[in-house]
Amino acid sequence: MRAELFTPGGGSAPDGWDSFVRGRRACVLWEAELLEAAAWGSRRPLFAGLVREAGEPVAAFCGRLGIRPVAQRFRPPGHAAVPGWFQVHLPNSFSAGRLYAPALDTAGRRAATRAFERAVRRRLGPRCLGVVHLDAETSELPHLDGPLRLLRATAPNAVLHNRWPSMDAYFAELPRGRRRRLSALHARVGADPELVVESAVASIDPVHASRLDQLTRMKHTGRPGGVVPLPPAYFDRLNRSPGASYFAHREKSSGRPVSFDLVLDAPDGWLTTVTGSEGGRDLYLDLYLREIDRMIAIGVPTVQLGPGMRELKESFGATAVPRHAVAVPF
Repeated sequence: MRAELFTPGGGSAPDGWDSFVRGRRACVLWEAELLEAAAWGSRRPLFAGLVREAGEPVAAFCGRLGIRPVAQRFRPPGHAAVPGWFQVHLPNSFSAGRLYAPALDTAGRRAATRAFERAVRRRLGPRCLGVVHLDAETSELPHLDGPLRLLRATAPNAVLHNRWPSMDAYFAELPRGRRRRLSALHARVGADPELVVESAVASIDPVHASRLDQLTRMKHTGRPGGVVPLPPAYFDRLNRSPGASYFAHREKSSGRPVSFDLVLDAPDGWLTTVTGSEGGRDLYLDLYLREIDRMIAIGVPTVQLGPGMRELKESFGATAVPRHAVAVPF
């Protein structure tokens, strides 16, 4: 097996990239034009690789070299940037940056992974200290783990499994205090005359979405000045992409979105990812309820809510799925 590395936005994707990721029913963020748009809004170099066996694509990977952005930007001319680890991860999501052909068994997946790691080492050289496979579930460990590899548990993924026949049944299963609060919130926001509630709409205003995403990420970092906004072009491309939709609240008077969640189609349900809100905690919580309502109505099997805020997400009925990071020093 041999891996072909490319830089989204810095050259064409290898032949067969989009057809391979679409054949795996991967979320739309894997497609070449979305990876290109993600690269525009990243302060770290983004790379992707397609692994072939006998000329046929069998695996795809993507991730970013985790060099320190300040050192990269202000280094003296001609000097190498501070080295870092290559983090295998799908940008702007809570998803793993690894896809495999269904026919690959454990040995085949291990071989494809090793081929990608060798390609990263050849391409990046001394800038790269090694590869870190992020977001690895327990089922992946047989083809990621091994001798001289470092395994560490990371924040679990919160997954909500659809097990209710109706929204009323969902509320009825919650503890009494939680049920009363969330059902009242759901009714109050839905009846707010100043708001328009949108569920699973295909597009959002790209400029306002970029702003809301940046404001939200700034709230959750110790270095808000270092947050680089996702460019409006990123949302413009998502607006034209099947498999991406939004749950949002808009001001009725201006039409301006004041909160949103980006939801992506995946083989086993939905992935929630980029979020933006300036409307306070109630609107943020109501987005979860709108997603659960829609999930029940159309029969989506699961919604992945991502890591972080574990207790809050479990209070909505989600369960924690263990995840790991596997480090491969060079």
